[in-house]
Amino acid sequence: MKYFILAGEKSGDLHGSNLIQEINLLDKKAEIRAWGGDAMAAQGAEILQHHNQLAIMGILGVIQNLQRLKGLFKTFADQIDSFQPDAVIFIDYGGFNLKAAKIAKKKGFQTHFYIAPKVWAWNKGRVNELKKWIDHLYVIFPFELELFTKAGINTQYVGNPLQDAIQAFKPNPAFTYRDKKYIALLAGSRKQEIKTALPLFEQLAKANPDLQFLIAGISDWKELYQTEIPVLFDQTYDVVKSAEVAIVTSGTATLETALLQTPQIVVYKTDWVFYSLAKIVIQIKYISLVNIILDKLAVPELIQANFSVEHMTTKLRELLSKGTAYQQQKEDYLALKQMVGNSGASKKTASFIYSAASAK
Repeated sequence: MKYFILAGEKSGDLHGSNLIQEINLLDKKAEIRAWGGDAMAAQGAEILQHHNQLAIMGILGVIQNLQRLKGLFKTFADQIDSFQPDAVIFIDYGGFNLKAAKIAKKKGFQTHFYIAPKVWAWNKGRVNELKKWIDHLYVIFPFELELFTKAGINTQYVGNPLQDAIQAFKPNPAFTYRDKKYIALLAGSRKQEIKTALPLFEQLAKANPDLQFLIAGISDWKELYQTEIPVLFDQTYDVVKSAEVAIVTSGTATLETALLQTPQIVVYKTDWVFYSLAKIVIQIKYISLVNIILDKLAVPELIQANFSVEHMTTKLRELLSKGTAYQQQKEDYLALKQMVGNSGASKKTASFIYSAASAK
């Protein structure tokens, strides 16, 4: 059969690649076209649009890119018309993907959404959009199943794909920094996140010359890492797993860091217009997935003006002392692991998609 997959960012590329691997096991003659990245391409998908071209952040980013966004949706519509897929699969990236799903559904294509938008956290209005435009929804947290089923959406709980990725991870025995004490720095996966975080990380390293720092870089944006701090590209799990503490830009990486059992500090800064509007519109206590899922301040969050050298240093020294804050994070991580759920998400989701598309 024919499958069209839309993954809008780095984490979606990872989950998409694992999903494609499982689809190919079920459907030996699968034709897959996608918007994604190198990991999905490595599994045999024909990449029509790289996720790097979709990373638009904040209200200002959307306003500045309105014409480009219109062009992207027009391109998507033309591509699915031409390809005529048996299933259109959207992975995470809710704001963009729900608009694309509306296009696909109105054209009569079967729509699947893997890794539901976190409406329980910040935008419950999207439940109605999901109900309208999505035929099959696959959720990764146990508590999401009841929420979406009650709303009348055809929902399956499949487990968490990050558990798949974590369990599949085998530490590299030749990892250069394995026996060294250092702090891992994760600047994010989007261009603007990296450009915002790196200067502050450099200032942090200069203000703490007695500490060693190591950046987990992403080769997609290699040209942005102009820094004196050592950078290791595309070895994030090794860098995080062996670190004493990690400073992590808010996103999927906060949950990955927790599942790898490394104490962390979460940081984030965005354009002031988006942040000001978000505070009014979004009723949410926390920004990191760890804290949202646990519904408590399990890991410190340094947002906007608090994302500073002074605040990072204070929280870092506190964790490095391995006192109460350090021990509490470790305990909270055990509870988090239980709440995140089981592995096997990619295999289960592929099976549901294949069955639904076959039954059309």
